[in-house]
Amino acid sequence: MGIQFITDSMCDVDEAILHRYPFEILPIPITIGDKTFFDGIDITPDMVIDAVDAHPDTFPKTSQVQTVAYQKAFEKHLARGDDIIYLALSSGLSGTFQTASLIASQLLEDYPDRKIAVVDSLCATTGMMLILHQGLKLGKLGRPFEEIVDTMTFLARHVNIYFLVGDIKWLAKGGRIGKNVALIGDMLKIKPILYFQDGRILAYEKIRGQKKAERRLFELVDQKMPDKRQCVGFIESKAPELQEKARKALTKDLGIKNFIVPQAGAGAALTVHIGPKCLGIMFFDALPDNYINVTP
Repeated sequence: MGIQFITDSMCDVDEAILHRYPFEILPIPITIGDKTFFDGIDITPDMVIDAVDAHPDTFPKTSQVQTVAYQKAFEKHLARGDDIIYLALSSGLSGTFQTASLIASQLLEDYPDRKIAVVDSLCATTGMMLILHQGLKLGKLGRPFEEIVDTMTFLARHVNIYFLVGDIKWLAKGGRIGKNVALIGDMLKIKPILYFQDGRILAYEKIRGQKKAERRLFELVDQKMPDKRQCVGFIESKAPELQEKARKALTKDLGIKNFIVPQAGAGAALTVHIGPKCLGIMFFDALPDNYINVTP
């Protein structure tokens, strides 16, 4: 009997953490044309990019985890006598949180002695991994279920995610900006910086030139992260050199020592939303008293 942590595949995973603290990942469906794939199982980021290049008018779509997947995963652990903490993709991007909450309430009628908490991450990708990482560490220390849930909920409200987009035309293909805006932006070498606000992905600034955009991204991290004694998360989509450049800059200029870096880069589900040549940096603008600044 213990606590089982579950999340979905929009949470890009640091393999070292997964190896040390096993948790379950439910795959997000991705539809391309008339075919549906499952993130992390039978589709890769390259397949998403290739599909868009080949058929730009048929843009891939992500959808929420299937209801039956929640039911099977939750009931499996409840039957074993485990309590469950499920970290959901932002409710601002998907109906995942609402669906998982409904399934949880139904199952608790059959397992009244068990606990299920569904935490709205209000984010995605390595931001979710940062939140989950703290929950996993507290669970390993044997902290109470309620303390872990409260801590993860607090962190979800204070997570910051900033993306430097490499291909502005991808945003147009996905419908996030107009095609004419993307065309002009591409000609002027505009590099958008996106961020999460209230659980939704929005444009923060548009910077002219790659180097200026990189400097601005690093400035935002410095300005928005008052306590530098924390684990900082990265995600890259076909931009490993830029990620390494950012890691060195944050270490040298801000004194950041611990990073959470998904070794495989952005998963297929995230790639649908951000495209290639993209870098994301995640951190918290406030920390709880029980925060653990150790990796993995």
